[in-house]
Amino acid sequence: MNGIKRAILHFFPWIGYFKRNGRRGYIITEKSLKTSASDNGNYPDFCFLASVNSEVFDSFRKNEIYNVVLEHLTESIGNEYLEIILSRDTFDEITWELFKQNDLYGSPLCFNYTKIGIISPTTLRYIKVLQDLIIKFGSLEDMDICEIGIGYGGQCRIIASYFNVKSYTLVDLSQVIALAKTYLNKYVLSSEIRFLTMNELNPKQKYDLVISNYAFSELRLDIQECYQHKVIDNSSKGYITYNRSTHSSHSENVYTLEDYIKKIPNLMIEDEMPVTDEKNKILFWS
Repeated sequence: MNGIKRAILHFFPWIGYFKRNGRRGYIITEKSLKTSASDNGNYPDFCFLASVNSEVFDSFRKNEIYNVVLEHLTESIGNEYLEIILSRDTFDEITWELFKQNDLYGSPLCFNYTKIGIISPTTLRYIKVLQDLIIKFGSLEDMDICEIGIGYGGQCRIIASYFNVKSYTLVDLSQVIALAKTYLNKYVLSSEIRFLTMNELNPKQKYDLVISNYAFSELRLDIQECYQHKVIDNSSKGYITYNRSTHSSHSENVYTLEDYIKKIPNLMIEDEMPVTDEKNKILFWS
């Protein structure tokens, strides 16, 4: 066992090293579930592991633990995103090449799509969200943006590569933040990037735009109310991809669509496009 493996197992005894069928990697055991604040304890623990170990980071976007939460989009749903993006004719060839750089790290599953070439379906989703933001709010230049639920920072990188936003605040669990830092530090970004946990947020901070895709709507009610007070009430514009998680024990103890309407002035609701679940909606306000 080399030094890296020994160090990982010393600091994370609940992680087991495996070798089977010629494949090597790390698997997080059930013990980690007892120490996590999230419903799926394996996910934040793996995020932290990927943030500190280059071997794991190099392929984290293909890892089974990570794919339960992210990077599980199919080639066909990626094609649906692409058709929508191209029909709107927003981005030129140079911009597409810039967007594709999102897939330089983490070894995502990519496909060769007609007209644009090789790209991951997740990156296509991030591009489609950026396009939605442009259509609904215009230029994001010089905005203060906050994103709740950040993945590995891919949405941030897509937006910051296209607009010179003033600041971009990423809010998530500390383990997830660690991975996003590792990922985003691979790129040169002109914007001020802030990494915060929920409790580190300044309730007096104002934002021009808050974004949350498949994240805020899955949080426990008390956490949603905290973000409402610290971020949503302080944001002049917002974009939320609303989904009702069927994997969470608190899936019924969350904001309903009626709650969003009551709590957010000027809220507009649209069907998700493309549809990844018939109950999903796009919520936005300005």
